[in-house]
Amino acid sequence: MVRSDDVGGQGVSVCDAVHEVDCHGAVHRRHWLRGLAGLAASAWAPWSIALEGGAGPSDPVPDTPASAVGSLSAGNRLVSAVVIQRQWVITAAHVVNGAVPTPHEVVFRTPLAGGFSSRASAVHVHPEFISHKIDLALVKLETPVPREMGVARVYTGPLVGHTIRLVSHGGSTTLISTGENRVDAVTPDPQGRPWQYLFDHDGPELSSNVLGPSLPVNGTLGAGREATLVSGDSGSAAFVVIDGQWGLAGINTFQATLNGPNGSGRVAGGMVLVAHAKWIVETLRGAVSAGKPGA
Repeated sequence: MVRSDDVGGQGVSVCDAVHEVDCHGAVHRRHWLRGLAGLAASAWAPWSIALEGGAGPSDPVPDTPASAVGSLSAGNRLVSAVVIQRQWVITAAHVVNGAVPTPHEVVFRTPLAGGFSSRASAVHVHPEFISHKIDLALVKLETPVPREMGVARVYTGPLVGHTIRLVSHGGSTTLISTGENRVDAVTPDPQGRPWQYLFDHDGPELSSNVLGPSLPVNGTLGAGREATLVSGDSGSAAFVVIDGQWGLAGINTFQATLNGPNGSGRVAGGMVLVAHAKWIVETLRGAVSAGKPGA
């Protein structure tokens, strides 16, 4: 489980509220128990290929951890979602919340197995999406995903200081984009649970490090590795890899501009999953129970 000394992260200061931009350019004003001083709204193009930096776009490879990520169309948005069971994917709530009354508007796709698509049969938005901005949703598919797709397991360890692997299908139904970044902070929600992880987009020099102490470890991961979120990356995956084992640490949900003591720069992040593992399990079990005769 995430240790208490990881909650809140490093270099995090207290503020009353921030403005942040989700990965579709929508601006939200949300109150944080602990947040980032000087976080300001930023404007982004409505659509672009997923991720900036990193290894760039490529074809997904069957039977790999990254193959658990597929594209998700919801209304006029094309984003990402991650397979956590053969008939269930997890994504950002803000992209599917309006589709709750009409789940058939939500379609999950992968180019694997010769091309697969399935409409949603149900959408379960986190019950605290409105009250505490828990930006997560579970989507049940009408048809199980093919065996060529991976199934992600939730990572339950600490995040601060760990390198995360970003995998996104945003902006494309056929290509994935991959990259890496280092988690600079984890902020808690009003209940003290791990809420959001945050990372900045470090350039080649430490002077571009805007989040976390100015130490060499906080410098860029280098060309072909360091990446950040852009428009369309909502619902994409943040994996932690330990001893070759991939764990789904979070769902990417937002990007923003930080104006702080280290200067001005871009930050991004998403929802820590470990705090909501119980909700995930109960939702999946509840859906199964509801489908049984006499349940």
